[in-house]
Amino acid sequence: MSSSKSMEKTLSREENRRRAMAAVQAIFDRLLPPIRYKLVQAGVGLPAFDNATMANCAVVDASIGPPHDVPANAAGLPAPEAGVRASCTTRLLIGAELGNYNGVMHGGAAGVIFDMLTTIALGPVARPGFWTFLGGVTRTLNISYLKAVPIGTTVIVHSYVYQVGRQTAYIKGWMTSEDGKTTYAVCDHHKIHVPTPAEHLKLKVPWDEQWDEDGKEKTASKL
Repeated sequence: MSSSKSMEKTLSREENRRRAMAAVQAIFDRLLPPIRYKLVQAGVGLPAFDNATMANCAVVDASIGPPHDVPANAAGLPAPEAGVRASCTTRLLIGAELGNYNGVMHGGAAGVIFDMLTTIALGPVARPGFWTFLGGVTRTLNISYLKAVPIGTTVIVHSYVYQVGRQTAYIKGWMTSEDGKTTYAVCDHHKIHVPTPAEHLKLKVPWDEQWDEDGKEKTASKL
């Protein structure tokens, strides 16, 4: 049995959510202002293409294993099932920087949003050397655009990890309205694992403290 499946069965619902949320938040801790984001940006020398997504979204839920709560009226969302290895739900305002001259979200922006906000769903099952801090590159990202998203709309992105191994991962995403009645787009995201750049891992966050030098979880985690 994998460590994530074992943990899913032994943790209470509240502890599961707390640990999963902390793992996802650790990704943002390395990115967001005022310190870590500037350090990463300084190393690259240019602002990243995904700034508008990562700087403005909020994590509202996460889980190890199937999500506990799915809106009953969420159009197009499947019922939680045992096949889901991890999940993450985020909220994002579609601002003008993500739009086109027709006053709606640009199709290319949807690609960046889905790329980033499905990848972070791997956070709850990540560990040192295994899908850490946005580790991996996209092999395929297939998006079906179902309805235009007007600029100024707040969307919810639900991300379910259905498969994650040493080399590959498969995540499915849904972009819906806040009330769950409208599905704007859906995606299938296949990723290939690559090591996280060493300079990014040097930027330590509280999540790192729960692992020993061999990448094994410490008995008493601070998270």
